[in-house]
Amino acid sequence: MDKPYYVIDFSAVNCLLDIRVNDVSVLCMDISGNISTIVPINQAILESGKQHISYNILPLLGTTTLKKNTSLIASVWLYDASGEFIEKKEEITKKFIMPENSAGILPAYKGEDFFIATVPYKLDAWQNSQDLTKVEDLRLYVDLFYNEVEEMIANGQYNQFAKLIQKRENNTATCMYLSEEEKEERITELIEMIKTERLKVVPTSNKDIMLIYGYDKLVSLKKPDGDSALVLRNDEGDELSLDIQLHLPQGSTDLLVI
Repeated sequence: MDKPYYVIDFSAVNCLLDIRVNDVSVLCMDISGNISTIVPINQAILESGKQHISYNILPLLGTTTLKKNTSLIASVWLYDASGEFIEKKEEITKKFIMPENSAGILPAYKGEDFFIATVPYKLDAWQNSQDLTKVEDLRLYVDLFYNEVEEMIANGQYNQFAKLIQKRENNTATCMYLSEEEKEERITELIEMIKTERLKVVPTSNKDIMLIYGYDKLVSLKKPDGDSALVLRNDEGDELSLDIQLHLPQGSTDLLVI
């Protein structure tokens, strides 16, 4: 298979769900009610081999325990993206099923699984980056970085912004099998959306949560519901979340988007 495309197919009820692949969050959502969908995970698969999944099932925002009917069923599926349309091939893990919480006493629940992925690429990403838990005053540097990005967008410095996210876009294009044209279109369309929708930066604040993940090599600012802290909004209330992951390359003192 030339273009293997991995997804997690899941159904969840009443929880704050954080699904991670190789300790990278591929979905974080406050689910009041129920949802059944798929989430692509190639972006968290850096190379072929054994991949780790964690299902972090937390109480809904504003609550302290899981609801009695909280549930999660999930499994990894392999698709084939080689043709004109993405084709569903096979389920490659057993279904993860959260234990029943009929007594309503579980404060949270975490499940784990593994699968073997075979991909035709090896991303140059964060695997060799520095351990961010050893960086003093990390939150200060992260806040400064976000402030610089906010000013860049607010001042219309879109070429600089495009350069800032270029490495991320290169990796996305590789793992999602995008052409060079499609990669450039992603950035162009993002910038065009910001302009045409008259989106303005909503400043981050100290209420945003600094999240270290990717086995301590990635950091982002997040809202309590897991959404990105970098948000743009227009006068009509339309919003756009820009999720950026930062890392510290070996030998560098500057955080970079990856």
